[in-house]
Amino acid sequence: MTSLAADGDEYLENGTGVRTPSGDNLVLDYARLEADAYASIVASRGGRILDDPDAGLRMCDLAIATPFGNVALVTHPIVDSATPDVIRRLTDFYSQRAGGPFLVFSPWRTADWSTHGLHRVGHPPLMLRPAGGTGPTVEALDIVPATDAATLADFERTLIEAYPVPELQPWQRSCYLHPDVLDTPWRFFVGYEAGQPVATAAAFLGPSLTIVELVSTRAECRGRGYGAAITGAASLAQPSAPSMLIASDDGQRVYEALGYLRLLRYTMWLGTRDHS
Repeated sequence: MTSLAADGDEYLENGTGVRTPSGDNLVLDYARLEADAYASIVASRGGRILDDPDAGLRMCDLAIATPFGNVALVTHPIVDSATPDVIRRLTDFYSQRAGGPFLVFSPWRTADWSTHGLHRVGHPPLMLRPAGGTGPTVEALDIVPATDAATLADFERTLIEAYPVPELQPWQRSCYLHPDVLDTPWRFFVGYEAGQPVATAAAFLGPSLTIVELVSTRAECRGRGYGAAITGAASLAQPSAPSMLIASDDGQRVYEALGYLRLLRYTMWLGTRDHS
């Protein structure tokens, strides 16, 4: 029989702490790996990264116009009483450079940060696809892994124009993805229709989990199954591992058709560098 201890007598594992080992649960593994994924993009382009385990933050900053280049990932729950100090650490970090707003991703509930000048962006669903299986194919879509700077440029331009990311338009090469990112655990996939890049999806490979990100399809090509096909390719970049992603509400049905299951809803906050 397992012995029981009163809280405070010894360390009691709750599945969300700094000391929680990898593999304890998929939500924590995802939060940590997503932090690594964004840090890889930012580091490859020479941006700033600050790990703050006491606050439960990994802060990444390209100081570019889109908040998707300036991202803070919450890596353990933030108790309400710690909120003022966490907000201070965030604003201290991002105020060091001029740039666009920053996003904060948390798989756990937070206090109401709007009283500290941040804006709630939403609660997108976190989804899981078990390992194995196959993905759909579409004859008209040729899915190519980006293994060189030219194909990565096709990926970046398509993402910025198709997602879309208006803050980075008109597109300039390497404005978000530097070719050095090809030497990281990221795997980028470009979908071509008649030789023209029209869809994207990317996978970040972890030891036991694949993160799927940066999914886009040009507006004029939607409804043809391209998004499902290229998301399936990214999901199977590591066939022996489960894959996880943060979906939009509109995208949930597409991902469910690929075998993804809804787990929980993230909390996302948007902050600016000049608020007090």
